[in-house]
Formats: sequence, C-alpha cells, structure tokens
Amino acid sequence: MFSKTKITFYGHSMFVIRSKNGINIGTDPYNEQVKSNLPDVFANVVTISHSHFDHSNLNLFKGKPKIIRETGIHDFEGISFHGFSSFHDNMRGASRGNNIIFKFEVDGIKFAHFGDYGSTAEEKTISELKDIDIIFIPVGGVYTINHREAINLINKLNPKIAIPMHFKEKDTRIEVDDINPFKNSLGAFNKVKEVGNSFEISKEELPSSTEIWIMYGA
Repeated sequence: MFSKTKITFYGHSMFVIRSKNGINIGTDPYNEQVKSNLPDVFANVVTISHSHFDHSNLNLFKGKPKIIRETGIHDFEGISFHGFSSFHDNMRGASRGNNIIFKFEVDGIKFAHFGDYGSTAEEKTISELKDIDIIFIPVGGVYTINHREAINLINKLNPKIAIPMHFKEKDTRIEVDDINPFKNSLGAFNKVKEVGNSFEISKEELPSSTEIWIMYGA
C-alpha cells in the first residue's frame, strides 16, 4: 500500500507510526492539559506507557483502536508488542509509579518507546533493548530522565536513530525542559538532523551508526 514506514510526531510523547500496509500505531496520547489544540488522529492500535493525563487520553485517537497498556507480549495484525516494566522515577516507583517501555517491529524496523522513563538503573530491561533501530526517548527532565541521562542511555543502546521526546515546545503547558539543553550536549554525535514533524524511511535506509533526529510536533 505504501513504499515506506512513516513516523509522525504530535508533540510530548505522542507519535503515529504508519506501516507499509497502512496500520497506524499510536503512542501515549495527551489531553488539553498538555496542549490546548488536540490533533485529529486515527489509529488502529495504541500503546499507553502509564495512566497519567499526559500519556493516556484514550479518547483522542479515532477509529476505536486496540489499547495496549500492560507489560508482556501483545499481538495486533501481525505486529508483536513487548511491554517491559520500568519506573517513572529513580526511587523504584515510590514517587511517580511504574512505566512501560514498549518494543515492537514494523516493516523490519525495530522500535522502542520509553514513555515516561525515569530511572537509569534498570540494566536488565536495558539489556533487552540493545538491538533497537529507532528509539523514542524522553529528554525534558523534571518527570523523566534529563538530557544528560538520555544521552548516556543512547550511548548504551546504540540505536540507528534516537528521537527525543517529552520536551517543552512553544505550546506545551507542562513545565519540562525545552530541547536546547539536549541539543547543546550532543557534541559527541557526528550526525544530528532536524527532520520536521514527520518522515518516511525503510529498513534499508537506516544509518549505519547512531544519528539523532529531532522532530517537532505536528
């Protein structure tokens, strides 16, 4: 149906990954407490990393999608989603609770969405994610890992593409860091691209070494 996989960023931690055969995978939909203008988006299946308002607006996506919000393995239309338990803070969940990292493969490209990942000490979970091609990783601090911790994690995982999320844009209503601290700390990375709010890619077009692709909400 389509020649490439398409990734669209709607701000905060919300993406839609469209497969070549037209399956729309949504992630972590927010509500009007995050942005005053909510996008008009369709999805077939949606992953929810945790139940906080800025990640779990189940009514946002049109199409009555299947909702995946638990750890373990879940299948939808030939796509396997593996949810890994993690923490929303560095106190093993005592402050903000649990978080789910979702790993899934679309058109031969392996993705991981880190939700509101807040702890960098979970080596067992990280070891499960070392073959990922594209990661969506929070960088805004306050409620998640910050830009320095995100860069350390990117270096550990060595994905083909790392896409920052959960940072403050001009229309973001919650107080997290903007993208600049992350951008200003990327000196060790040779390739940093700003790719707008969407791009299309095939497995064959993935870079050979880690690149940072910065997106801005559609």
